[in-house]
Amino acid sequence: TVPNDDGTKPRVMFSCHTDTVHRDDGVQHICYNRSKQQYYKKDGKPLGADDAAGAWVMLEMIDAGVPGVYVFHRGEECGGIGAKFVSKDVAFLSQFDRAIAFDRRGIDSVITHQGWSRTASDKFAQALANELCADMTLMYSPDDTGVYTDTAEFTDVIPECTNISVGYALEHSDQESLDILHFVALADRVVHIDWDALPLLS
Repeated sequence: TVPNDDGTKPRVMFSCHTDTVHRDDGVQHICYNRSKQQYYKKDGKPLGADDAAGAWVMLEMIDAGVPGVYVFHRGEECGGIGAKFVSKDVAFLSQFDRAIAFDRRGIDSVITHQGWSRTASDKFAQALANELCADMTLMYSPDDTGVYTDTAEFTDVIPECTNISVGYALEHSDQESLDILHFVALADRVVHIDWDALPLLS
């Protein structure tokens, strides 16, 4: 937890997951395409930006002292094992008004639906998109085509649960890549947002 300046607990949870779809241990050999500004691999295995990219963004936020409770989930790729465990702790979850995951493909999504269910209001998603786009570097908007990430498990308790694009594409495949320009711009922007000030659906 990174507390507010006045010592109170923030009412926002930041979420990512630490597992990837790799089946082999050991050091990865990463390639960089300078013209496309992308990281990728060429050994027939995924890059693992899903969700190492989200974990890195959250570590940058912690380092910058952004108030929030940071949850690094395990087992998202295996059906949300860690998040399902956390979802049983209603007392823990009830301290939050917002749960924000950094685990979405692409460069422009603030997710309002995961699977067939709404997880965040349009009001909240638009306000967050506006904050992300405030310096005119990023281009975010509400997106109702989300699939699943850990915050989907918390919607019965936390009013606003979303997922934000972190710049990876073609996840889980040998073509997975990470848009480094977007990735760095996102990490630069999120440390300037007043997350607890984002509106809630009343």
